[in-house]
Amino acid sequence: MAVFFSPEKTTKIYQTIQACKAADRLAAKAVLKRVKVTTLGLISALLALPAIAQASVGLEPFPLADVEMSKSDKLVEHRIATGRIQKKNSESMPEYWLTLPGGELNRTLYRVHSSRGTDDIYQHYKQQLKQPGIKVLFECSARDCGSSIHWANQVFNVSTLYGIDRKQHYLAVERKHNGLSEFISLYITERGTGRTYVYEEHYRLPSDQVSQGDSRNLFEQLGLSGWTALPVSADGSFEEGAFEQLQQLVQDLNESDQKYWLVTHRYGVGSDQELIERSEQSGQRLLQALEKMGLKAEKISIRALGPLAPTTNSINYGGRIELIQKDFGSRIDVGR
Repeated sequence: MAVFFSPEKTTKIYQTIQACKAADRLAAKAVLKRVKVTTLGLISALLALPAIAQASVGLEPFPLADVEMSKSDKLVEHRIATGRIQKKNSESMPEYWLTLPGGELNRTLYRVHSSRGTDDIYQHYKQQLKQPGIKVLFECSARDCGSSIHWANQVFNVSTLYGIDRKQHYLAVERKHNGLSEFISLYITERGTGRTYVYEEHYRLPSDQVSQGDSRNLFEQLGLSGWTALPVSADGSFEEGAFEQLQQLVQDLNESDQKYWLVTHRYGVGSDQELIERSEQSGQRLLQALEKMGLKAEKISIRALGPLAPTTNSINYGGRIELIQKDFGSRIDVGR
């Protein structure tokens, strides 16, 4: 005789399936409904998980993470934050958005019952998302992200995520699989009460529609903010897939009336002076590569700072290189 579970038990089973394997939320629900949550049906649902997971990037939840919210919606448009929170025209919002056409959004909020800090939790997810074939759109940690209250309320509209600025992490990535593009946004925070939360957004749409999205190119970012981080390594070499972006940037810079600073940062073993010299070498290497692409020599001047302006992410990567419009300081709104 089949044994049927109570609604409360059914909910627990569903949460268990979510935590056991990173499966598509809608597909998991469909499996449970189809098998009517009998004992035999539960076995069938669990066996179906590997096939379901193929349709999703899937993230293995952190140990002792309980699902507090899980929702799915079909949207006509979706925006993903691809920059830190900053103040624009008296409003605090991400520096940049990636705007995508219609697709399906799955959102999940976990509470983590663990003594491990947000740094350890972030590494658990980051290892899953820093894989071949996955493109990182933006990443930040601690105060580099900006104010947590704005991530919670303006970006995600989940007030529970308002936490301590220095204990937050954000990562946005894209993965293509079987003709679909999946955009994953991950936000981790610890509240003042000590409660830790992990929030995931998975947005899926056909890959051939992604080009309709509006993502600011490097020169447009320069125009909006007066500066932009360049898609290059700490030593000045191009990141994978960045050639076309930088080629377009060179063309735009040559057509511009402005001049720019190439500001280089290096971190690691060595004295301040040694790191400043390394950052100078990184800048020279990148500038030579850009000039080979046709950049006019008078457009850019190098300013090597070595280890003097650290951020959490750039220390982890060994450095960073930014392009900043000259006289940039005259554009900054200090909120007087």
